[in-house]
Amino acid sequence: MKIKGLIAGLALATMSVMSVGAAQADEYPSRSITMICAWGAGGGSDAVARMLAGLMEKDLGQPIKVVNQTGGGGTIAFSSLSRAKPDGYTIGQVTAELAMNHWQNPAVQITYKDFDPLCLVNMDPASVTLSATAPYKTYDEFVEYIKANPGKVRASATAVGGIWHIAMGQWLTALGLPVNAIKWIPTSGAGETYKEMAAGGIDAGFNQLSEGSTMYQAGKAIPVAVMADERDPKYPDVPTLKEKGIDVSIGTWRGFCVPKGTPQDIKDRLNAAIKKAVNDPQFIQFMNDRGFGISYLEGEDFYKFMEKSDADLGASIEALGLARK
Repeated sequence: MKIKGLIAGLALATMSVMSVGAAQADEYPSRSITMICAWGAGGGSDAVARMLAGLMEKDLGQPIKVVNQTGGGGTIAFSSLSRAKPDGYTIGQVTAELAMNHWQNPAVQITYKDFDPLCLVNMDPASVTLSATAPYKTYDEFVEYIKANPGKVRASATAVGGIWHIAMGQWLTALGLPVNAIKWIPTSGAGETYKEMAAGGIDAGFNQLSEGSTMYQAGKAIPVAVMADERDPKYPDVPTLKEKGIDVSIGTWRGFCVPKGTPQDIKDRLNAAIKKAVNDPQFIQFMNDRGFGISYLEGEDFYKFMEKSDADLGASIEALGLARK
């Protein structure tokens, strides 16, 4: 009888623990959530994070505090997220740099494998944009010019090793051309790039399409291709590289992850809140106003996306001679 009583007691205790666990899951979130952003306040990544956080709060019923942890090209924030407790109360924005940093710096060990994926929310592909004063006016003319005049074209969009520099290298490699067929001029970003283009110091740019809208309207730049799977509806006349026979799709992206080991029911709850926010008219208007593309992939699909991005960017970084072992 004593043994039966002991077994019954253990069964009741187990049921009690399971009931408490289920109740805790049902109550999630019961307190504020921290959202880590790897980039500074006021920038594009910060703006996207804060807009989503504000909309998610309405659904989750708890405040979401965006914390900017800058430095190391995103590595400081990514590392902080990977070390956080996997309880759903720390989530983080991850960007294309997660797939780039470990290839360029042997001291960086963090990769997409160190997280559980939530979802991708944004991708902005690179473009091929030409100066209106250049001797070539179309994509095909540009390619032929590069082949006939290797190293003569000057291009930019960012610093050496940045996502747009890597995009150019991936495109040249796909064309069967050496990565030095175009001379890269380092700049601080789109603003300086297009300023240099207007002054005649740069012949081509590889930024995202929306960053050159003012130059297109002024007739000082010509977008001739976008490195995406589909045309941008805001620029319907600009073909994709795939339409030109080049299977390259690359750009900057933003998504969200949680520490590895976060319970699935909590990840599902967070994904539901993010998906609802992404489909909110306020978020859609916000993204359109800033020229940011909305791309949504969830769970395993997002993980596979990060896996491919890591492999593709790594190959381009190696081709550019920027890989560090």
